[in-house]
Amino acid sequence: MKQIYDFEKRTPPVLNEQMLLAELERRKLRIQTTIAVLAGFLLMIAAVLLGYSAIDWYPILSLLCFGYIITAATGGGVIAIVYSCKGGKTT
Repeated sequence: MKQIYDFEKRTPPVLNEQMLLAELERRKLRIQTTIAVLAGFLLMIAAVLLGYSAIDWYPILSLLCFGYIITAATGGGVIAIVYSCKGGKTT
């Protein structure tokens, strides 16, 4: 007697163009989000370097750079906490 496995009993879901376009849009959004996060991180590094190098000549500029870094890091932490509390779901 032939044994029938569970995956042989079910038919796979039908893929349509709308599902494939939704997957492409999700991947595109993930790539854009990754690029935005990397750009923000590089901007914070640039602000640290600018703030540190300008501390002797322009203390106000240095203060603004460090204030930006503190604000950006705090905002990123709050967003990460809210995102993790929602269980990683955006909708």
